Amino acid sequence: MTENALARLADGSSRGFNSARCASGDNPGGRSTSLLLDVQYGAYSLYNPATNAYDKVNLRSYNGCPMGPTVSINPGATLRVSLRNDLPAETASTCPAVMDPTTPACFNTVNLHLHGLHVSPSGHADNVLLHIAPGGSFQYRYDIPANHPAGTFWYHSHSHGSTAIDVTSGMEGVLIVRGTRTAAARGQNGGVADIDTILHRPVTKAAFPEHVFLFQQIEYGCFQDATATAPIADPTTYAWRCPGGKVGELRNYTAQLNFIADPRPAYAGEFNSTWSISGRYTQINGVVQPVFPSSNGVVPAGEIRRLRLVHGGNRDSINFKIVKADLSAFGMNMTGTVGTPQLDAATRAVTALLSGKSPAGQTTTLDRICSGEVVEQEEIAVDGLTRSAIVEKAVNPLNPGYRSDVLVAFPSPGLYCILDEAADAATTVNFRAGASRIKDRRLLSFARVGPGVNIPEYATDGAGHTKYWQYLRNQLTTANADLPGDVLANLRNLNTTAFAPQTEIAGVVSQKVPTVFSIDRSTGVSRFVINGESYDPNRIDYTATLGTVDEWRVSASAAGGHIFHIHINPFEVVDILNGAGTSIYDTTGACTAAEIATGDTQYCSLYHVFRDTMFIKAGYTAVLHTKYEDYTGEFVMHCHILDHEDQGMMQNIRIVSSKTAMWRKLVDPILAASRRTEDTVRLWAGLPARRSPLLANGLLDAPLCRAPSSGPTSFSGSRSRL
Repeated sequence: MTENALARLADGSSRGFNSARCASGDNPGGRSTSLLLDVQYGAYSLYNPATNAYDKVNLRSYNGCPMGPTVSINPGATLRVSLRNDLPAETASTCPAVMDPTTPACFNTVNLHLHGLHVSPSGHADNVLLHIAPGGSFQYRYDIPANHPAGTFWYHSHSHGSTAIDVTSGMEGVLIVRGTRTAAARGQNGGVADIDTILHRPVTKAAFPEHVFLFQQIEYGCFQDATATAPIADPTTYAWRCPGGKVGELRNYTAQLNFIADPRPAYAGEFNSTWSISGRYTQINGVVQPVFPSSNGVVPAGEIRRLRLVHGGNRDSINFKIVKADLSAFGMNMTGTVGTPQLDAATRAVTALLSGKSPAGQTTTLDRICSGEVVEQEEIAVDGLTRSAIVEKAVNPLNPGYRSDVLVAFPSPGLYCILDEAADAATTVNFRAGASRIKDRRLLSFARVGPGVNIPEYATDGAGHTKYWQYLRNQLTTANADLPGDVLANLRNLNTTAFAPQTEIAGVVSQKVPTVFSIDRSTGVSRFVINGESYDPNRIDYTATLGTVDEWRVSASAAGGHIFHIHINPFEVVDILNGAGTSIYDTTGACTAAEIATGDTQYCSLYHVFRDTMFIKAGYTAVLHTKYEDYTGEFVMHCHILDHEDQGMMQNIRIVSSKTAMWRKLVDPILAASRRTEDTVRLWAGLPARRSPLLANGLLDAPLCRAPSSGPTSFSGSRSRL
């Protein structure tokens, strides 16, 4: 089970919130359950490494906590969520009756999205077209299919116009689907087996301890007064500060969730992310730079741990890396027997070395401390879906919305750095043409590793496998000697095909869907568009037929990368084309030498992998296949840089049954003719042509955003589907 839902700082504190209540997981047995998410302002403190102090914050939250509870659910079970909105009432200025879908607004209006789950998008299920105003509540019911894959998913607020500001406040949590279906019983379970059933120790059969890492990027600022729009900043570094008891908040998009003219002298003439300028740090489970597994606990050397990595942030890519600390340069000897006293001293020493330093100063110090052995990560699942083969990563690139399940074993006792590694900015969500190219190394956490069983220095196996790969292979095969013969034989090569819930999508492609994410600046004002169009809540952008296979070709303009996320059904990465339109894969599915030479290999392990979220680098095109299964209804596709979504980078998708699709083929030409006739009549009458939602989509005209009310609302009254 999850061992640490919330890590602690070096001094053992969690600062300002009920850590027992906020850290506890919900429903560890995974049976059908009910959950209350009370949307309210939460007051607590966040550590600021640059000032070595705690900033008071007052942020939108679930249950007053910096993150929502970690929820477990089993396939076939039902999750009921009571979402209650206790945020302050909206006003006509914060939430106009007719809202522009390209302008963020209605920040206190919410709903709920289960990211990555294959559940119904309609009614009381994963319906993100609902909008619950302050004072309102809604009862969600999610029936998890009995054949749903086990894996790591998450949930977050998704009301268009407020998605980014709510998620960046901390309105999110982790959802784990737990599986008990064994490989031996595949025939009884429709061919489904869960990798959870083999992740245990050889002798005791005890499950590998697991840890949730929910990465958050809380871009809070403190303001001079109630009317100020820009956060208080240091006059020299321009990093955001909270002096004199000021309380941090998320007030607006313009100055807090944006690209702006960089005021820092070293970046003159550039537009950069406010996240980079602010000096804020990615936090883990509500804590900035915590100690793993706790301030006084240890992970035994050689003990395999499952890390459930969830990028719940919005402002930056994360390059997750684990490196052993080398403290010899600071006069500390960590050789020989390393016990709790040595780890306590080392933890205090490195914390003191970093305290009060600017991000640049921390980076310089980290370069000296974090210079030891790199701990390889063995990735078993991507976006909640078990891989067909375990992949080894020294650096694990994570973009907003991503999940990665990795198995990690620390080779020997000592202190380890858990880093967000430096990278060329073109490989991250913060790339912008003409801006600075370097993403600095940042500290995420320190890990304390005590005595255990050191990982042996295995002889070279002739296949290039590291000691970490060989150690995991030996542990898993020894612990699972009773597996069916074919499954065990595959496991000896860390082939996990038997546990992968998805196989390559077969069948004729029904439709090809070109999809281009771009920011149109031709008028001097940035428009966030897909295929040249901003979001229209009354427009169905794409209709697909249940049971068919489509090919999506998703690209990002050369001006910057974007993150493709589609609800309900995952997609298979069939190919990725570089800026020249050439595949980055060779005939074996490995990255070409030309792609490796770019220095960015984040796509190299994705050939025929299934995902629900994917970063599309500037100038690249992803060729994706998806099959629409089980559910009809309406949902959305959008950029998961959530401030882009709130500014219009989203589309409405409709899935219809084959009978409905056939009917539409007959009726649509008639509707189109009627629409042309209507436009002709209006032209004769001297009126402008008007696209009728009633004719085009079977919808009635309705205000874009209702006036604030005490119940659920939607952009269009007929879209709530209740």
